[in-house]
Amino acid sequence: GCNPPANDRYCPSNGVSRQQMASFLVRALGLPPSSTDFFTDDNGSVHEANINALAVAGITAGCNPPANDNYCPTKTVTRGQMAAFLVRAFGYIDTDPANRFTDDDGSIFEADIEALAAAGITVGCNPPANDNYCPGDPVLRSQMATFLGRALALTPTTPPTVADANVAAIYFIYDQPANGPFLAPLARYVAAPATPEEAVDLLLAGLTSAEENQVPAFSSEVPPTTTRNGPIDVAAGVATVDLSSAFDDGGGSATMFARLGQLTYTLAAFPAIDTVMLELDGIPVTSFSGEGIDISGGMDRDYFLGTGVVSENLVDSPASWQYVESPIQVTGIARAFEATVDWALYDSDGAQLISGFVTASTGAPDWGDFSITIPYTVDELQVGTLQVWETSAKDGSRTFLRETVVWLTP
Repeated sequence: GCNPPANDRYCPSNGVSRQQMASFLVRALGLPPSSTDFFTDDNGSVHEANINALAVAGITAGCNPPANDNYCPTKTVTRGQMAAFLVRAFGYIDTDPANRFTDDDGSIFEADIEALAAAGITVGCNPPANDNYCPGDPVLRSQMATFLGRALALTPTTPPTVADANVAAIYFIYDQPANGPFLAPLARYVAAPATPEEAVDLLLAGLTSAEENQVPAFSSEVPPTTTRNGPIDVAAGVATVDLSSAFDDGGGSATMFARLGQLTYTLAAFPAIDTVMLELDGIPVTSFSGEGIDISGGMDRDYFLGTGVVSENLVDSPASWQYVESPIQVTGIARAFEATVDWALYDSDGAQLISGFVTASTGAPDWGDFSITIPYTVDELQVGTLQVWETSAKDGSRTFLRETVVWLTP
């Protein structure tokens, strides 16, 4: 895992450092740790013994030739470097003279990259052509798992099925580029069907360091000192939630709208809730914060359209990092020209599994609802990416592109 001591997260979107790569390979190959100190810059690292084990096995020689007395343990491994690590570790040989990739010509790692492809460990990085390898791109932990799984011929395992009722969609701020950041749901799994109180508590608990540091990252505008006061009253579609006064601390209007949006969209994910009324320490709020935001009539999802916190393409389900099965039931809203929303699903290698388009219930300048049923086939549990966008009528480019990362189950 990546979040000791709990270690209940893997951080699949984080890059792999050189010291982490050492531990991955030593465990995969069953190499004995070594106490021989080859490098001066890894002293005190929890990975030091594994780094030395790699050096003993001849899998690494260091990072500062000709001295090579440094390992650069905290530097992120590139795809080119990873190819060299794996070829040395597993002894791959390229017996096919074909030049599979166009972007590694002249790279010091070209021979290793071609050997890796010949062994079936990589297929490329630009589907469907897959004539590029992207040797300078960082290796993500999810990709590393896939590469090692293939190299070791591991048998994929499928996690226990988790009922949709036990997934709580908690809305945070997704810092994806292009006109963002915007509201987006993150999946939180709970032991029993989630309650509104539990969902709000999960929102107030905030994000893990992995979620804050992934690329793109999630963030939250909810003050971490905010607490919930008592149960949430739900009647006739209206949820009344009482929070501590810390909820309106600091920030400008954009921050405040994002904060209120996180709360409202998290609660509105429950079918019984349409509108949210806010109280702070038992006092009903009609004008929120020093920005004087009028919430006297309550807040529903539509209240936030046009405030800058809702994307032109918002996928409400599945939530990010949710386990899905085929066919995926996708729902969301979009403000798209002629109501046309394009979509595609990619596997962990970036290969496109399926694509298409859907017509929302109404087109721009309004937001319309959309629903998509997406069948797919994969052989093993892996990270997938759902992309939703609007195709530019001017030049055919993808505009307002939004990505949702999910776990694809076989």
